[in-house]
Amino acid sequence: MDLNNEIKNLVFVAKASQLKINTFEEKKINKIIIEINKKILTKSINFQLSKLAVEETKFGNINDKVIKNFYKTNSLVKELLKQKLSAPFKNSKKNIYEIYKPIGVICGVTPSTNPIATPLNYILNSIKSRNSIIICPNPRAYNTCLMLIENIRIVLKKHRFPINLINIAPKELLRSEMIINLFNLCDRNIVTGNKNFISKVQKSNKPYLIFGAGNPPIVIDKDVDLKKVVKSVIDSKSFDYSTSCSSDSVLIVNQEIYKNFLKELIKNHLYILNQNEKKRLDDIYFVKGTINQKIIAKNPNLILEMIDIKVKKQIKVIGYEINSETPKHYIFDEKILPLIGIVKAKNFNHSVKIAKKVLNINGLGHSAGIYSKKKSNIMFYSQSLPVSRVLVNQPHSKSAGGNENNGLNTTLSLGCGNWGNNILNENLALKEFCNITRVVFRKKKKKNDRKRNS
Repeated sequence: MDLNNEIKNLVFVAKASQLKINTFEEKKINKIIIEINKKILTKSINFQLSKLAVEETKFGNINDKVIKNFYKTNSLVKELLKQKLSAPFKNSKKNIYEIYKPIGVICGVTPSTNPIATPLNYILNSIKSRNSIIICPNPRAYNTCLMLIENIRIVLKKHRFPINLINIAPKELLRSEMIINLFNLCDRNIVTGNKNFISKVQKSNKPYLIFGAGNPPIVIDKDVDLKKVVKSVIDSKSFDYSTSCSSDSVLIVNQEIYKNFLKELIKNHLYILNQNEKKRLDDIYFVKGTINQKIIAKNPNLILEMIDIKVKKQIKVIGYEINSETPKHYIFDEKILPLIGIVKAKNFNHSVKIAKKVLNINGLGHSAGIYSKKKSNIMFYSQSLPVSRVLVNQPHSKSAGGNENNGLNTTLSLGCGNWGNNILNENLALKEFCNITRVVFRKKKKKNDRKRNS
């Protein structure tokens, strides 16, 4: 196989397809988005894709992936259908019109932890903005992504859209240095994935967007409703066995409520490790300097069995208590598994100090959470931390990427700003798939200005 020629041909057919839809009416574009959404989110296809994703990647669980695909994609589609790209946006105050235009060929790198929802997000944003897209999935999720694209192409063909609007890179290319050639031929590269892909896109000569690591500290203030907060935290951290980079990493709990908070966590299917059990987890956590693949995004009961703990009831999250003064420890770092750090804070200021420590270890620019009824504490916390988003009284993993209950754009790719060495400081959204022409008129003079000039 001549990979270089294959890359050139891939980009050529993608560009030809993009030019064909450049003149399509927005009504037609919206209709295909709706049809793709219907097709992929039918119970049978969503389940088949989710099942294949778990079998292929060995990450997460089928039911949660089905739910994630459904809610994330429906939320995105609602956002896209509200946006009208066919007519200029007018900013009356500045007297500027914005015209959104296609970029051309997008290259989208997607992760193994979200092998359906992330590429689907890229694809729908690309079609809405009249781009074509070449998906480069993580190799361990290749077949899942291929199945997704094949199903989307069925919809494109049925509605007489060019099928090469959506493409997948050859599997042989994904681990090769030649992927840089693909990045160089595409008009924009968007990379949500591992450090290997990021290092390669940084060598390309075309514009690219990358996203930083998540490691959210979650502060629990002393005035909260314990039952509601615990339910929210467990719901967030246990979802899809914590495959999301937005999953809660370290709970920072005020000492006045600490004991009662732990009791409530245990009632809600959290297992707290004792000293001996923590030591046994420490012993298997790393293999040759990297996190043990056998525990990443796995059922917590299975992880417990690996350290000789058998629990009859279903455990949702494993808790690891640690002193705030402990030097660098993996529990303060990103954990793509249902394991959460639990730290006691002396007071609110101490909580903020611990949160900063967590972020300085990993997760700068990404996000943080807080459960509190006191707005002054919420704002002080938000002003103190180097993050792009602070989630207030919400299940973090289900909220940082946007949902119908908050105003953030729906995505699985979260910009971390300069803190995380990212250009983007917000959630990836439609405008990142567009070029924008600004038509600038003179500002309209106010009556008082006219009087001064006369």
